[in-house]
Amino acid sequence: MFVVIMAIAVFLCLLLIPMLFRKITWNKLNQEILKDDYTTFYRTLDSFICKMGMSAFERENMRLSGLIAQNRKDDVEEQFNMMMNMRLKDNQKLAVRERGFYYYLQQGRAKKAKDMLDAVRSLHADRAKDLEIQYSILIKKESKYIKEVQEKIDHLWDGKSALDEDKMMVVGTFEYLLGLQYSYLNDIENMKKVFTSALKHCAGTPYEDSIKQIMEQKA
Repeated sequence: MFVVIMAIAVFLCLLLIPMLFRKITWNKLNQEILKDDYTTFYRTLDSFICKMGMSAFERENMRLSGLIAQNRKDDVEEQFNMMMNMRLKDNQKLAVRERGFYYYLQQGRAKKAKDMLDAVRSLHADRAKDLEIQYSILIKKESKYIKEVQEKIDHLWDGKSALDEDKMMVVGTFEYLLGLQYSYLNDIENMKKVFTSALKHCAGTPYEDSIKQIMEQKA
């Protein structure tokens, strides 16, 4: 009986201690990055307690967050390359490549974004579809997806009801993508209609400044 009790106790320790370590380090890392205390942040990532509580993928993904926050572009590049060569599960491989796509898209680096898009497509064709739409509109400045983007908006919003904060940002993002396409076509009437709604949903975001600039240019 004693042996059984000891075995259960050991099992619980092996199960609960990593969970405790994970909670402690996760909270610590988030606090450090919020305070811009990157020296301590990277030290925590490489600590024994962090290695016990978090997987290698989770630690390196957090390291990537720190490097991006510091705008250390060369190091970000190296980190993406390293993570893409790690032995990862399929969902983790997908997460790295999607994150890479959005990073390079924001940077305006067309070739790198396209490489990440192709990498996502090779893993999950359906997940690549939304990325293809964004690449087409934001990088290639095409107007091929007006119908698809409008359908996404209609699926989320009836055009009248109040939106909660999370859904408002999603709808606003799609409206921004839709308005951009109309702007490329010089369809000023539809562009203004969509952008006017988008301004309400994207207030306080980088999209707001972009929309105002485009509307001034097209006035």
